[in-house]
Amino acid sequence: MPTMLKLPITNVYAKGDYCATLHIGSEHTPVNLILDTGSSTLVVKDENYQASKDKHLTPTAIAQEVNYGIGGWNGPVIHSSISIYDESATGEKPSITLENATMALISSKTQYATFFKADGMLGLAYHHLNKGFNLSDYIQEQKIVPAHTYPWPFIENDLQDSEDLKQFKHFLWQYPEHDITPYFTDLALHNLSANKFSFYSKRSAIHINENHSAQSSPDTLKQDPLNQGWLILGGGEKQTDLYQGDFSCIKVEHDVYYNVELISVQVADKAPIAAAPLDKKNLKSYLTNAIIDTGAGGILLTAEIYQQVINDLIAINSDFAALLKPFKELSAQEVGINASELNLDQWPDITITFVGITNKENTDKVDKGVKKKTVQLSCKPQTYWQVNTPSFGKACFRLLSQLPQWPNQSIIGLPLLNNYYVIFDRSVHKTGVIKFAKQKK
Repeated sequence: MPTMLKLPITNVYAKGDYCATLHIGSEHTPVNLILDTGSSTLVVKDENYQASKDKHLTPTAIAQEVNYGIGGWNGPVIHSSISIYDESATGEKPSITLENATMALISSKTQYATFFKADGMLGLAYHHLNKGFNLSDYIQEQKIVPAHTYPWPFIENDLQDSEDLKQFKHFLWQYPEHDITPYFTDLALHNLSANKFSFYSKRSAIHINENHSAQSSPDTLKQDPLNQGWLILGGGEKQTDLYQGDFSCIKVEHDVYYNVELISVQVADKAPIAAAPLDKKNLKSYLTNAIIDTGAGGILLTAEIYQQVINDLIAINSDFAALLKPFKELSAQEVGINASELNLDQWPDITITFVGITNKENTDKVDKGVKKKTVQLSCKPQTYWQVNTPSFGKACFRLLSQLPQWPNQSIIGLPLLNNYYVIFDRSVHKTGVIKFAKQKK
């Protein structure tokens, strides 16, 4: 019978992204992994895990390379045991152990910066994003011993030292593709967890109180309730201590990312800013004009939507212009502005509208005649602005414009999710739904 676990999570290891603790291998080594619905790979830095000590480790001939838009890595694919414990329980703690789980190892310390102080990433999206490549032919040609990708055979190779992972990706694509089952999918397939999980968070950046600094240890910072949250593996609706009222449901359009259809973004009572369809040239790879991403510390809007949001905010209050100006540059997130200049009571809610479904009790009938509707979700100024970050007395604006290399797809990250208790229910229909209910504070 599937087990439901309530896992404490914290945002202090990865500059605001939330991590859960998993235990890997024969030594049950604890690792803090970023919870990311925008990717599918479970990847671990070897710095803390120390694979050489893991008696459960089984090497493979598979290699992976992942680029997250900002940062990335390459490395070998291995198998080992992974356990999770419900630290919220009293007495004997419920747990889940997946034997022979698949994970990747980061091959180079130069790529550790992608995860900050976290030990890696737990990708929670679907299997299409979890591609590996079988290097058996290469290993045989090069007479590599042992005949596996672990230990990593590219240490002295220029492919390893390249700052641009595209070179290594080009190398991998010469070899057969190998589809890897993501960790959470594997839990559901082995009936260890129901095929759903829930996410409760409060901030998109680390909260620094007056007694702490950005240099304070993670153990110190995670004691702050604002830097805590919950991941419910295998459940959601029964956690009535975390939410109130009814759920609003958005259909997941494709089982790749958590692809959704964005209709518009609206600042207060200004005219809704229509979200353009995804460019046709990007449909094959990106599928829809928006994704829901727990691993994104901001809301990244397309350039057109972002600029109109800024224009509308300034139209409401011209004083906003000076406060927003620094955040045209991503580097401003590392500095912030003086929070004393910011009166959040003057700032409006921002409404984000998606294509939803009408019947929350019968969401398995999405493609069987159930009429679609729109779902409006509210992003509060207390979440699209983050106060007391990156240091006490500072503040950062967490709405961002799309990355230069990214298509016209909005990435809906933590500043919206912080307002809601969110259930990613993959068991419904073929591709799932995402349910939003107001948090119970």
